[in-house]
Amino acid sequence: MSRVMPPYLGAAYYPEAWPAEQVDEDIRLMLDAGLNVARIGEFAWSSMEPEEDRYAFDWLHRVVDKLGEAGIATIMGTPTATPPAWLSERYPEILAVGPDGVRAQHGARRHVCPNSPVYRDHCARIVTRLALEFGRDENVIGWQIDNEVHPWQGRGCYCEVCVAEFRERLRCKFDTIDDLNAAWGMALWSQAYQSFAQVPAPRPDIWHHPSLLTEWALFHSESQIQYVAHQAEILRRSVSQPIGTDMMPTLACDYREMHRALDLVQYNHYDGMDTLWRQVFWMDYVRPLKDRPFWNTETATCWNGSTAANGYKEPGFCRVNSWLPVALGGEANLYWLWRAHWSGQELMHGSVVSSCGRPLHMIDEVREIGAGFRQCAEFLNGTRPVRPEVAVHFSHFAWWLFRFQPMINKFDYPEALMGRFYRPLMDAQLRADVIDPAADLEAYRLVCSPFLPALDEGGLSERLYAWIEAGGTWIVGPLADVRTLDATKYIHAPFGRLEDWAGVRCAGQIPGDPRDFALRWAHGAESTGSLWYDGLEPAGAATALATYADGPFEGLAAATETPVGDGRIVLLGTLPGPDDLGRLLLKCADASGIAPAEASANVLLVPRMGQAGVGFVALERENRPGTLKLTRPATDLLTGRQCRGEIAVSPYEVLVLQE
Repeated sequence: MSRVMPPYLGAAYYPEAWPAEQVDEDIRLMLDAGLNVARIGEFAWSSMEPEEDRYAFDWLHRVVDKLGEAGIATIMGTPTATPPAWLSERYPEILAVGPDGVRAQHGARRHVCPNSPVYRDHCARIVTRLALEFGRDENVIGWQIDNEVHPWQGRGCYCEVCVAEFRERLRCKFDTIDDLNAAWGMALWSQAYQSFAQVPAPRPDIWHHPSLLTEWALFHSESQIQYVAHQAEILRRSVSQPIGTDMMPTLACDYREMHRALDLVQYNHYDGMDTLWRQVFWMDYVRPLKDRPFWNTETATCWNGSTAANGYKEPGFCRVNSWLPVALGGEANLYWLWRAHWSGQELMHGSVVSSCGRPLHMIDEVREIGAGFRQCAEFLNGTRPVRPEVAVHFSHFAWWLFRFQPMINKFDYPEALMGRFYRPLMDAQLRADVIDPAADLEAYRLVCSPFLPALDEGGLSERLYAWIEAGGTWIVGPLADVRTLDATKYIHAPFGRLEDWAGVRCAGQIPGDPRDFALRWAHGAESTGSLWYDGLEPAGAATALATYADGPFEGLAAATETPVGDGRIVLLGTLPGPDDLGRLLLKCADASGIAPAEASANVLLVPRMGQAGVGFVALERENRPGTLKLTRPATDLLTGRQCRGEIAVSPYEVLVLQE
């Protein structure tokens, strides 16, 4: 067995909820399951500070020490997601206020105002004390700030502090109220303000201006970013371990900006059998955020649930779900949770062992996963995923803009981006980074920007054209370059720049509701578009890749290609079906010198290389048979099997292939 440290396999542990004498039994069971890390402390404020300024850390030291003696590392969480009752009672101004003006009550979590100076002060005290206690503890390998930071109830806090800071943000951005009125077009409906004091905190029961709604959401994202950065700054004074905060699969907060103050990415997810493919997308997003392996800090061993259980998974799911983050560039997979709660709001959630200490039905898979991590430790630690040459833009601004002006009936930006664009890319075995518009483009040959409404986000437009001229292939649209950063339309053309850049004129636009229109591709195939329809008139060097075969735009181009310097722009006026899109993506990849792996669509094949050699991690993700084809012989490090040529992959099988 390799002596190299294997990837971390662990679980969230809540010793504050259990008798002190149970810790030894839990550790025995953890070792039997093959775990080597526990994540603790994230909700334990009342146990750490039972009364204001009276601290109690002895119990926590005992747990960390006992875990360490057993060879189990600790990830320490700051407990600020759950303020104790004495804090909520004595300082009610810390509690979030809803749009109806009603304050939250004690007993939930993350029900606090991130901008409250009083709450920030109390957070600073507990975080400072916790950092002094454990900042140099060799058993602690990292820090988690708070828990799943996100705007309160999806809309944020409406307290006086937040409203005042929101108006100050607008004042700093627009300088004068006349500038705001001009940028948002507030002469319509007599919406113009005479002062920033008149700008409301937008309520969900009012049909508010979409520019106002978007700015309110962006403000609350910035509030959460500052809240996390405040704790990171405090921790950094006393701790030697890396700092992160566990994220969920949502872009309600600007995670690229949030991670400027953090050392590593921590990520939580609970997708099931039918939607596991989405986690390839999300891990392709979290991986490029930092130049170090990420930690999958929460996922389910089996089912999800709160006071009711849901989402049973078939045998094998735990295996592939646990290997997925390691395959995609992570170095840790932790379950939520270790021992099921015996009380509270989540007592029916799946775990590793039950509330009475009995291992759940998938315990043998957990043991197998830990053994596999140990078996492959040298290869996994000595290699990293090969950086893709393809990137897909994913926008925090678009997340909110489309929420408040979806442009097409029932349009769902993340679902469309993941399911209708990224999945055909993934099924075609084109590995990709999912990147923020502010990310550097130099490492990529092919960049895709579907549904990217504002090219000015992150200064993208200033860098993009030069990248194309230098040889890049840019696939863009539909619904791209159609909004300003103020969430308004352009008035000189339907697009900000695309007509000039792509050498086309947009003769008209039609929503894909309630019907779709036929397409005829240049190679003769016929199909249909979807979602949205731009009728494009190519000019100059632009050529039609597909034309409309019926409807008002019959004969006009539905997709075009335009050479630009040494590169090209492929403009999609509509979204092709998955098969047509997959073929187009493969064609563009081939023209860019990018060769996909050879595997069936249900097999994820991630190439790796480094000091430990070259190889792949392969996972079957749909619980059905698959295949992959090797160009060179390889050894499956999990089984010792010698593999060459075409390989059959069993449902939910994992292979670690070293050439």
